[in-house]
Amino acid sequence: MSPALSRTTTSTDWRQFVPGPVPISPHLLTIGAQQLPYNRTETFSTTTHEILGGLRKLFKTESEVVVLTGSGTAAMEASVLNFVGPDDRALVVNGGTFGQRWADLCGALAISHDEFQVNLGAELDLESLETSLAGGQHSVLLINAHETSTGLLYDIEEIGRIARRYDIFFIVDAISSVCADIFEMDGWGVDVAILSSHKALALPPGLSFVAMGERAVARLDGRHAQPKSLYFDLKNYLDNQQRGQLPYTPAIGLMLQLQARLRDIHEQPLTKLISQHQQRAEYFRNAIQEMPFDILPARPSNAITALSCRDLDASEVAEELRDRYHLIVAPSGGVLKSKLIRISHMGAQDQADVRRLVTALGEIVAQPNSIKI
Repeated sequence: MSPALSRTTTSTDWRQFVPGPVPISPHLLTIGAQQLPYNRTETFSTTTHEILGGLRKLFKTESEVVVLTGSGTAAMEASVLNFVGPDDRALVVNGGTFGQRWADLCGALAISHDEFQVNLGAELDLESLETSLAGGQHSVLLINAHETSTGLLYDIEEIGRIARRYDIFFIVDAISSVCADIFEMDGWGVDVAILSSHKALALPPGLSFVAMGERAVARLDGRHAQPKSLYFDLKNYLDNQQRGQLPYTPAIGLMLQLQARLRDIHEQPLTKLISQHQQRAEYFRNAIQEMPFDILPARPSNAITALSCRDLDASEVAEELRDRYHLIVAPSGGVLKSKLIRISHMGAQDQADVRRLVTALGEIVAQPNSIKI
């Protein structure tokens, strides 16, 4: 076994493997440290138009994208406010914390809804989902492309086919999936898709994006009442973005970082970035095969690996990684706190970082007094 990492790690040599915020490339951090330009100029309008074009390529859509200053939850709320009305009844796919977020938003905004539950670690039962939608009670489907709390990647392509079959308006939180997994908004029949800056896009938190297909834009144009929000009125954003501006002051520094990040991404096919996430995930999963962990979901995303810790206490494993090895991973919460840790494969990390984490985990489980539940 290699020498204990705790003896060779300096206090400044931390590595982060959480699902967001993720490690950021140094050149993007440098951009974020610059003085901010005034945004009500033709130059900034040009920047905004470039960003919108780059975002369309990420979502794989020919339609519209709106930029919001706010976290991914802001984009989720804006989507419900603008596209789900009092005459709709939504079906919420709830497989964890972020499926529950959709349900909580519907509750807070007085949207009629039902929940389609997905058991922890199980795949979504497509036949049962279709049966629920075929009943004709629901007009909107709300889902996460990737349930980040458990690592489960849903089959959005097939679910999109089901939604189209029953003329269901299809809203997808793709916050931790776009750039890490294949996502084809137009090709899969997604009406609204959501992304935020601090996942696989690998920027600081603070920006979120709502991509709208043709049916979504038509809903905005044809609505009979304003959404009960000033800040989240997406029609106002679309109108202002035509001239390269946003209706309210955006996170200007983040916009400049986003411009640079999109340029970096689109220098090569998007599939290369997705492959990088896949390779990191596969390397890590193969490397821990002989350790007392199980990969929780049957269909994992490239973005994270959710590890069930068998008879080890997951929260104490996370503490040991932090205190002895300066490696930050994300334990789960609630009833899963002692059972599950999540390892991110997003952001500015390389194979050496992953090897360091694997070595640390190997040392922890090899201890005679290994942490037990």
